[in-house]
Amino acid sequence: MKTITLLCFFVSTAFLGLAQNVFTNGTFDTPAAWTVIQQNTNNNATAIIADGVVTFDDINEAGWGAEGHVAIYKSFTVAESGWYQFDAEVITNGLSDHWFELYVGTTTPVDESEYNTADFGAVNLLALSTWDCGDFNTYSGSWLDTDCKGLDGKIELDASTTYYALVRTGGITWGAGVVLDNLTLVTTEAPPAPTPLTNFNFDFDTPTTIEEENLTFNENATNTVTDGINTSTNVGELTGVNNNWWSQIKIVNADGIDLSTSDRGLSVKVKGPRTSTLTIKIESGGDEHAVTANYTTENVWQTLTFDFSAFNSTNNTKIALFFDIQTDFDAAVDPNLNIFQVDDLVFGAFASLGVEDFKMEGVSVSPNPTNNTWNVSSTKGRISSVTVFDILGKKVISLRPNTLSTAIDASNLTSGIYITKISTDLGSTTKKLIKH
Repeated sequence: MKTITLLCFFVSTAFLGLAQNVFTNGTFDTPAAWTVIQQNTNNNATAIIADGVVTFDDINEAGWGAEGHVAIYKSFTVAESGWYQFDAEVITNGLSDHWFELYVGTTTPVDESEYNTADFGAVNLLALSTWDCGDFNTYSGSWLDTDCKGLDGKIELDASTTYYALVRTGGITWGAGVVLDNLTLVTTEAPPAPTPLTNFNFDFDTPTTIEEENLTFNENATNTVTDGINTSTNVGELTGVNNNWWSQIKIVNADGIDLSTSDRGLSVKVKGPRTSTLTIKIESGGDEHAVTANYTTENVWQTLTFDFSAFNSTNNTKIALFFDIQTDFDAAVDPNLNIFQVDDLVFGAFASLGVEDFKMEGVSVSPNPTNNTWNVSSTKGRISSVTVFDILGKKVISLRPNTLSTAIDASNLTSGIYITKISTDLGSTTKKLIKH
């Protein structure tokens, strides 16, 4: 045990409400308590327990296929069933293309075999990855503080079960290796119930939770074509949609994407300088679901819909939108051909999304937003029907006025965003309504 270990323990427990570490031999003063195993057959890495720390390092620099994977593990039990949380002190220096993980499972690890969720039903509780979680090439501190992959070290443990805690690491460039010390396990509160994502509506008038990958995304761009179905001033703009095969914008929810209720779907307005095939994937955590739609008329806003009603998963955590996925496009000819705008990206019940927007003039709704009433008028034909849906796709108002104007009473509706389908003698149009 290093000299500072005892002091750190007392300082930590003071701030954690005197939480008591129940994990024995986590200071690595007893090397025999731990077993060192390889995670693949390359045998190109070492884990040395000495002077109260573990140092993981490679034997020879090697590329993918010959890289070293190594791990240490020990069995443990808890005296009382409940929720617990792991943490440790980690030092890295000079890593590149490298990962470092803590897994807990109920099956004994096997030498020269990966110990992970797929193979042993183990749970990944903590991680540190140079490609998924930012620049941790050089790091010193609490493993929890990295917040890598959103892992919080928490797990529910049964007092009657024997568990195995395994720390494994591997990669291409190890630098000075990885140093591990003070692996702790303390009681903690149960996490809040998960809240799977069931709907959203991004109109780009307010900040969103959309992330970008391998492209540049501006969620406060100016609409360059306002004489079609989209008169909004603010839209989202993607630059470099084909920088590589996996360029995307994405919405991530760690608690899952809920496709189990109603008829789930997505819709988005799109405008770009060339035709394109859009793919939306719901992935990361379970079986991957992908639906495509075609953007067919350049420099014109079109509404594309994506029907996910055939799926019922809840464990995927990401919705990703790709342009021309896995298609090589030579943007060097004209980089502007790689810039697209999007608006009104909606996830909800497919029934409320599947109504196409027609380029139909002469129908207006005002005031919008409103506190009490939307006034609908038509200069090109009688209004045969007005249907209003909430963001979940539930029909909340249905009118059949058969007049040139009518009113939608919003006084009994809660504040939020609604979608209305207005039908006339000449066709139909959909509009977004806002209730204050």
